[in-house]
Amino acid sequence: MSKLKSIQAKVEGSIESGINTVEQYYSSVAGKTFDYVETIEEKAKTITAKDIREKHNEKAVSAFQNVRSLNASASEFVSKLLSKIEKDVEDVVEEVKDAVEDVAEEAKEALETVKEAVSETEAPEAKEAAKKPRRSRKKTEDA
Repeated sequence: MSKLKSIQAKVEGSIESGINTVEQYYSSVAGKTFDYVETIEEKAKTITAKDIREKHNEKAVSAFQNVRSLNASASEFVSKLLSKIEKDVEDVVEEVKDAVEDVAEEAKEALETVKEAVSETEAPEAKEAAKKPRRSRKKTEDA
């Protein structure tokens, strides 16, 4: 169970790190956008709406490329983590299977021992009676 808690903590830490990275990048982009707007105010007569749109599009493309990169890194991390968990589960299943087979073998041996003990303690008369066919009560009553 401690392995699962450790894995959970790693995943949560990775997600938190990813959120922080996106937040920092967004703040940086937003800051640059406002800086650019302030510059536009100063140069309103020399910068066109087309220039602003182009600059915006450049920043947006850059932002989404970084988020996609972060997603790829998180995906790789989770894939490795799941692979490790799967291996651990397979190992545990194999151990349980071996243990069940051992217990089944021991139970079979114990049953044989009990059968032998019962066989040795039966009275010779009981053994002979078990070998002889039983007569039906009806036949003995009619006779």
